[in-house]
Amino acid sequence: MSWIAGAGAVVAMSVVTACSDDSTAQQAEPGSSSSSTAEAGTPTPTPTKGQTADQSTVQGAVAGWVTAIVQDRPKNACLVMGTPATSSSPARANTEATCSGSGSQAKKMEQQIHSLHASFAPESSTSDPKVTVAKVPVKGKTAVVPGKQVTIDGQTLTAIVLSHSTGVQKGDVGIKIEATDIDGSWYVTNLNLSVG
Repeated sequence: MSWIAGAGAVVAMSVVTACSDDSTAQQAEPGSSSSSTAEAGTPTPTPTKGQTADQSTVQGAVAGWVTAIVQDRPKNACLVMGTPATSSSPARANTEATCSGSGSQAKKMEQQIHSLHASFAPESSTSDPKVTVAKVPVKGKTAVVPGKQVTIDGQTLTAIVLSHSTGVQKGDVGIKIEATDIDGSWYVTNLNLSVG
């Protein structure tokens, strides 16, 4: 699947569908109905290469996931991902076995992360990018982070994706990263990327 396509393309991705057929994944209870809002603009520590993400917050999980993609580390990105809840099953976190596997699902996930790397990495990216994620409202056990609320080395994720696209105008790129609280830790469970 191509992540950045020509104008008019819309990609909605359950980021873990490609790597979540592991039957040992932990189960979580469906979300509560509470809602909270936090201040925007607070920097989020970026995990260093080889370090896992701080999954105690939405910002930590999303920053860890984006950092792993920018550094082209599919396994690290996969470990911060989970399957979103459906009407018939609760959200599930990916496992080490799922993310380290050599089966077709793990290989597909790795290819998808490599594709995202090409779109998410700034032109002047370093091996240790500074990723900042603004705090966003949490509704129940989910939160959605717009691409304009994620910065990589001072540039928004939306602007970076736009810079890698041709024939696309500033307002034509939309990015939404969904995170879900699964058993007290946050995981990226969906990506909605629209171009055009």
